Amino acid sequence: MIQEEYSQEAVDAFANTGRPLPGQSLTSNPDERRPFESPPEFTNFKEALDYTVTELLQPEAYMSIMAAVGDDVPILDLVMQITYVGFREGKWNPDLMMMLIEPLIFVLMSLAEKAGIDYRIDSDDDDDDDTLFEEKAKNIADVAKEKLQGSTKVPVGVIDRDILQKIQEAEVPDSLLAKPEEDLENNEMIDETKQPSLLSRGI
Repeated sequence: MIQEEYSQEAVDAFANTGRPLPGQSLTSNPDERRPFESPPEFTNFKEALDYTVTELLQPEAYMSIMAAVGDDVPILDLVMQITYVGFREGKWNPDLMMMLIEPLIFVLMSLAEKAGIDYRIDSDDDDDDDTLFEEKAKNIADVAKEKLQGSTKVPVGVIDRDILQKIQEAEVPDSLLAKPEEDLENNEMIDETKQPSLLSRGI
């Protein structure tokens, strides 16, 4: 029997890719499962969407997300992060994760419009190294952009009424991306008329 010889460099390179080894999940302790290895918390699409929107409308989350949108972070990137974290925490399975992407794109667009923040849906860069999840997410974003039909406003009917009502009732914090105004009462303004001009001084 001929024994194949393996290059040690190739083996080391494969081991250092950071990807899981085939069968690695079978070696973990079944009593210490990671969250996404157990049945998901949500199996109903509407319940998962309601939960996510409620979390997004929490003041701290709302402020940080809108600040990121204001810093020109694409909405798709934020949605991918939100849905992936939910999957990793065992909130939903991969199929439901993909189903949540499009409605959450429109939700973040609506929140940005409410706050008066300019946004972009996705990045213009096409990366050949995209994962399967990233490729599918970009395809979903393309479908969402087709529904916009060149408009910069969220089309009527793409967001569930209950979700839309939550967004409309949400209060936009005054401090959201607003520069703090100077407190003139605490900072006395210098009266230029009382200050001698440097040019008026004698030589």
